[in-house]
Amino acid sequence: MEGFCYTAAADAASEAKGGVPQLPHLSAAALGKASSRPLPHPAAAITTVELPSGSVVIAGGGSVISVEPLSSLLQSCSKEGECEACNDPLLGGVAVHSTVPGEKVTLTISSGLVSCIGTALLPGGTAAMCAVGTSAGSLCLFVVESRTGGNALALCKVCEASLCEYTDGLISADDIVLDVCVGLDPAGRPEFVAVATATVVVVIDTQCFNESLRANATEAVLRETVGSWQRTPCPTEKPVNETFYASFTASEVVRLLVPQRYRASFAVDIALLIVFDNGELRYVARRVVGGSLQLLTEHHRQRQLRHSTVGLGMLQHNSEGPIDGSHGSLALPHVLYAYSLSSVVHNVCTAAVGVSAATYKVVNNAALFFDDMSQTMRIIVVGAGTQLAERYGHQLRGTTGWWAITGAAVLARGTLDQRQLAAWGFDVPCSGALPRDRRGLACITVLEGGRVLFACGNELYVCTMADATNAVVDGSSGGGGGAYVALRQVHTCGSVVCGVACTGTRIDGRNVGVIGFGASLAALLF
Repeated sequence: MEGFCYTAAADAASEAKGGVPQLPHLSAAALGKASSRPLPHPAAAITTVELPSGSVVIAGGGSVISVEPLSSLLQSCSKEGECEACNDPLLGGVAVHSTVPGEKVTLTISSGLVSCIGTALLPGGTAAMCAVGTSAGSLCLFVVESRTGGNALALCKVCEASLCEYTDGLISADDIVLDVCVGLDPAGRPEFVAVATATVVVVIDTQCFNESLRANATEAVLRETVGSWQRTPCPTEKPVNETFYASFTASEVVRLLVPQRYRASFAVDIALLIVFDNGELRYVARRVVGGSLQLLTEHHRQRQLRHSTVGLGMLQHNSEGPIDGSHGSLALPHVLYAYSLSSVVHNVCTAAVGVSAATYKVVNNAALFFDDMSQTMRIIVVGAGTQLAERYGHQLRGTTGWWAITGAAVLARGTLDQRQLAAWGFDVPCSGALPRDRRGLACITVLEGGRVLFACGNELYVCTMADATNAVVDGSSGGGGGAYVALRQVHTCGSVVCGVACTGTRIDGRNVGVIGFGASLAALLF
């Protein structure tokens, strides 16, 4: 799941766009007493995407992917459900019971079971490309479209592909895809699909799937993507970026992070970040090898400026024109990129707690978020720490939760010139059993207002950035090489949490989020 930083500008954008409904007929009080709603399949992975019709929830498990509007879940909540919910002032509980008939659409994959999901909005914002990783070393691509003039959703499978052919056999049908994401280029166009198993990362140009995409394109894809090719008098095939892949043996990959802001890549020179279980952070660098770097850089600069508080209105009316204001980012000349694994290596655990204490830390997950103060991207990693204690003359090992926050991990430019990365670690006295025989903290989501939401087993915890800052300043030791910061338990689910996804929908001034656990979904007010 991606990290988001909700700013006042982002809230203004949502309201101006009109595509994120406020649902005035619902209130926090009406949703305060509710429960979870079962799915017809396991909730192995969940995510959300914002379309003109509103927030859309995508959940996958087994061989099924279900897609439905968040509004249908919330409406059913207001009518049904009478069980206890969390009344914490930082996080309130609501629940989902039954969907409105006909509003949920499903898709079945033919190879393996769903293991992870990644999404990205297509240019124009009326459709999203979704990538699904499976337990059989394969990738499924599909498009979710919000039909014009209504709340109906169209779901179209683009293709299913084995990753073996893209990695020279390094990924086989026996490998589980642990993470997948769709990367946008600096102009906001779909650029690549990145996939990770425990030991291999591969970056595939989205144009590799153009033939399947055009054959199965929905109305929005035809209008926004295929239409741009039809405007060309003599259509020619665009050159494809060479597929990049790398294998690792010293540690396991746990997360792929794409630095994106305002529906475009945050930096021209950084395509992807790879987070490993030992705390290492590696960069996949992007280099322009064909096309106009000057035009691309200028468009990227103006795009970021136009998405500031002053220029938000330009985006809300889809005026994503380039420098000449003609046809948006799709009218920019095609750019060819080359990817490489940078030699720059940071270790978050070592930077946070030192070399000796870092050997007792393991990272389970990570999230990127944008820091308004420094105008850079920072990372939060979560995991577990092993602590030694002596009792009755015997050494005992105990596992506790642990997390860390970095300084500027991605800059708008010059990221790879940084030779050191600052980080601060925090011990927490909780540890839950997690998939893949792991323990500690599993999921991390950055909320608006400087709040951080953690999942540990079947429990949800929250703290604020201010709490973490105060712990560092006070020097309160957690005994494991990090400061101690108290996490506040705010919700307990029926089984292990698989993921938490934020939405842009607001009720009584609070964002609605969705939690997946077991074979159920639940909604919470953040």
